[in-house]
Amino acid sequence: MITVISGTNRPASRTLLFATHFQRQLEALGASTRLLDLAELNLSHFIPEMYNAAEMAPELRELQQHYVLEAEKLAIFVPEYNGSYPGVLKLFLDGISVNAYSQNVKGKVIALVGIATGRAGNLRGMDHLADTIAHMGGWVLPNKLPISGVEHLLTDGRLNDAATEKALLRHAEQLIAAHH
Repeated sequence: MITVISGTNRPASRTLLFATHFQRQLEALGASTRLLDLAELNLSHFIPEMYNAAEMAPELRELQQHYVLEAEKLAIFVPEYNGSYPGVLKLFLDGISVNAYSQNVKGKVIALVGIATGRAGNLRGMDHLADTIAHMGGWVLPNKLPISGVEHLLTDGRLNDAATEKALLRHAEQLIAAHH
């Protein structure tokens, strides 16, 4: 099973549109998927006690089990926030790290897709996130996919660019085929 994560808590984000499109591509290729939209996180589960496994909010533990621990692979869609990745994504990774740390991402193949209105497609943010994932023992696909100028690639909430569609499909195929 592959979990696709929309890595922002911004409601109705462009990141979610791309993540949902990618999830449909994975399923069309025969993969079993789940979609985690970080906009649906209840931030009250991230309290000072979040760093104590015994005090971890049951709802956060359930999200971790369903979307991370049960996943064989992950695809994380990473919008550019201030030259990096969103704090809510870091908060989520930190929050689940107190429980079953070595089972979260260790040994799992992880695809990264950068989403940005600028030219670089959040390359820097994907590098920052890749460093975090590597520290946690995950294996990031070497071909991180930067998607730039996203405001020009969507019409009425749907992808309208054939080259981007093809790049996402190749990324989905690489993720499915990857073994580590």
